[in-house]
Amino acid sequence: MKVRLAGGVFILALACLFAISTTNSQTTKSQSKKPSADSLSESEHALLDEINQARANPQLYASYLENMKPLFSGKQYTAQGRNVALITEEGWAAVEDAIKFLRAAKPCGPLNPSRGLSLAAQTHVKEQSGTGMTGHQGSSGMIEDRVRPFGKWQGDIGENITYGNDSARERLLTWLIDDGVPTRGHRIRVLSSTYKVAGISCGAHPEFGGVCVLTLAGGFVDVPVDLKASSPTNKNANNTPNTKLKARKM
Repeated sequence: MKVRLAGGVFILALACLFAISTTNSQTTKSQSKKPSADSLSESEHALLDEINQARANPQLYASYLENMKPLFSGKQYTAQGRNVALITEEGWAAVEDAIKFLRAAKPCGPLNPSRGLSLAAQTHVKEQSGTGMTGHQGSSGMIEDRVRPFGKWQGDIGENITYGNDSARERLLTWLIDDGVPTRGHRIRVLSSTYKVAGISCGAHPEFGGVCVLTLAGGFVDVPVDLKASSPTNKNANNTPNTKLKARKM
């Protein structure tokens, strides 16, 4: 199976690696909405919860990654219970780098859900669900442009995207490993204390089966919006990828 990080070069799914020793890993859930104050679906809540668990206890997530070492041979990874070997860009080195980062990381506070950031993420998911495009560039521009109709952000702002049908933990661990991304930007974003709020939207993708967009900011002040007016109308956007992974971040 293949996954793709936003704007990324294709690599064989790292997400599959992470099924090992995570018996309580959540499986991908239905995208149907459940009633909630922040209007997130069950799978969107699961991803936000997984991120917040890693922020609170990075040592635990380092231990998940450590259990993967016997399954690597060079750049090849063979998941337990699977007949296909996966080829990574960096091999165990990327996982080892993530472990060192997590072992040294200090716990930080949770990301609180933001309606405006989720609406901005939803805009991108809806567009890519229709066009089959990937990456951060959309018909309205980049993340900074997409959030403006929904409010004002405070501090830093960022975006991670993952493609494929994976569990919340698999998505997160792929971001944490950040195979093939020299800056490890996806990892840094999800664990950075400068981000306080987040929005998440997940939906279907015609090529990869699914897409999840995570938007983060130091703070966000919502403004009233017309949801119909905010929907993207340009289905021919030129999406230029600018990162390297498959089911990772951006």
